[in-house]
Amino acid sequence: MAVFVLGDIQGCFYSFQSLLDKVSFNPKRDQLWLVGDLINRGRESLAVLDWCYQNQSSIRPVLGNHELHFLAVALNQAKLKSSDTFNDILGSNKNKDLINWVLNWPLVYFEKNYLVVHAGVISDWTIEEIQSLSKQVCNSLTSHPEKFFQTMYGNYPNQWSQEFSVEEKNRFVINAMTRMRCLNKNNGSLNYEYKGNLQNIPKELVPWFEMPLPKLDTNGIFTGHWSAIDIQEHPHGVSLDSGCVWGRRLTAYNLSESRLISVNADQRDLP
Repeated sequence: MAVFVLGDIQGCFYSFQSLLDKVSFNPKRDQLWLVGDLINRGRESLAVLDWCYQNQSSIRPVLGNHELHFLAVALNQAKLKSSDTFNDILGSNKNKDLINWVLNWPLVYFEKNYLVVHAGVISDWTIEEIQSLSKQVCNSLTSHPEKFFQTMYGNYPNQWSQEFSVEEKNRFVINAMTRMRCLNKNNGSLNYEYKGNLQNIPKELVPWFEMPLPKLDTNGIFTGHWSAIDIQEHPHGVSLDSGCVWGRRLTAYNLSESRLISVNADQRDLP
C-alpha cells in the first residue's frame, strides 16, 4: 500500500486525475491523505468531491477553510461570494450526501505519527490536545451546525488560552488550523493579513512553522493553504500547496519514498 499526501486541489479535477495517473494510484490498495481545500476556485468542485466520495474508503480528508465556507453557505449561514465555484455541488442531486459527508470530516488526521492539518498548529499544543480540540470542534459542528457557524467567524481571540469559552476555543482552533500563515514575533498571536511569499514577509512576523513546537513529537506535519510560498520543506514537515488553481502545479508527497511528485495545472480547471 502506498500513501500519498496531496496539496490543495481546489476544484482542479483534471489536474487531480493527471496526478493520480502519474503516481499510479489504485483506490483498492493505496490511500490519499488530503490537506483540505478540495473544492472552490477551480471549475470542477463537484467532480473532485464526487470522485473522493465514491472512493472514500481510500480517502483521508481534513477540513480546509473552503470546506467550512461551503458548509456555511449550504446551511444558509453565509452568503455565496462572487469567487465561489461550488454551485455545481449545491445544485447536484447528490448534494445532501456530499454535504453530510463533508460535515463529518475532521480538522486533523493523525496516522503513522504523521499529522495532516490544513494550515498549521501552535506551540502550546501536544498531539493529544490537537486531536482532542479537533474532536471538540467537529462535535460542535455536527451537533448544532447552524449555531456553530453563527459563532465561528471572527479574528479574536488570536492567542490561545485554556480559559476560553467553548465558542472561543472553537473559533481559535479553526483559525489556527485552517487560516493561519504567520504569527506576530512579539507575542505569538495569529496574523491574518500577510498572504505573500517568504522573501517579503514583514520583519515583525514569522511563519508559523519557523516557531519551535516543543510539545509536538511527530514524524512530520503536512499542510497546505499557503500557495504563495509554494512547496516548503521546513523543520516540522512539508507545506504542499503549489498553487494549482493559480495555474502552477498540483503536488503529492509519497510517504513511503519521502518524495514529492507534481503535475502542471490543467488549463481546463482554471477559473
